[in-house]
Amino acid sequence: MNEKEFDRLIDEASHISLPEGLSGRLEAQIDEWAFEEKKQKRHRLLYWASGVAAAAVICIGIFLAPAPHRPSDTYSDPEEAALAAAQALSFMSTQFNKGMAQVSTAENEFEKVNEIINKHFSE
Repeated sequence: MNEKEFDRLIDEASHISLPEGLSGRLEAQIDEWAFEEKKQKRHRLLYWASGVAAAAVICIGIFLAPAPHRPSDTYSDPEEAALAAAQALSFMSTQFNKGMAQVSTAENEFEKVNEIINKHFSE
């Protein structure tokens, strides 16, 4: 579009009358958009500030948290501790051997059942 056509279109448009109240409605809409934009800026600032506050609370909690409690020894005499450890290991060994005996019995029964099943399938 050249400059002459553009001027002609502007001249034609200047003769067109605007509807009643159009400029007032446009101004109201522009004001509403401006208000919404300010409101969004406040919300962004609030979100940013709350994020900074949360990070600060976490950092303070990490640095000021008490050190974990280190448990103390239950036996003051090393020989007594060694004896208690030996008794505990002996008990665990006995219980483990009982369990393994039961597993062995179950394994033997399982093999017998498998032999019976295989015998019936091969016939």
